Amino acid sequence: MIFSAHQIRDEITALLLAFPELEEDEILRSDMIEGQTSTFEFLSGIVRKIGSTDAIISGTADYIGELKERQDRLERRKHALRSLISKIMNTAELRKAELPEATLSIRNGQPKVQIINEQEIPRDFLRIKTEPDKTKIKAALQAHEYVPGAALSNSEPVLAIIVK
Repeated sequence: MIFSAHQIRDEITALLLAFPELEEDEILRSDMIEGQTSTFEFLSGIVRKIGSTDAIISGTADYIGELKERQDRLERRKHALRSLISKIMNTAELRKAELPEATLSIRNGQPKVQIINEQEIPRDFLRIKTEPDKTKIKAALQAHEYVPGAALSNSEPVLAIIVK
């Protein structure tokens, strides 16, 4: 039987209303919820879905990696083919070739900036990126040091799923 999250929540609420003593005893509450409701079956189904989703994520990541490798190979092939065209046209001293597929032409490229000595470049021509060092800030805050403009947040509960 398939249960919805609302049905499970309603079952747990009804159980806790019927047996208020469960509020105090976590082990008894867990046992009663497992025995009297469909909660654990529902949770097991969700954990299985998480596992299958993880498998899909992993497979997708592997596939993306394979596609990226393919893309890189194709980019290298394209570069090599363009380089071959340039070499052939330069050897033949052709500046232009009109083909049915395309018109090829050798033209002067754009000048590129070359940094010869970065230390000599004036400050007006530098970009400086600064950002907070969260690792250092966290260490200082945990050591009860004051860091203006920063604070540690309250930790939120984290779900742990152990599959072994």
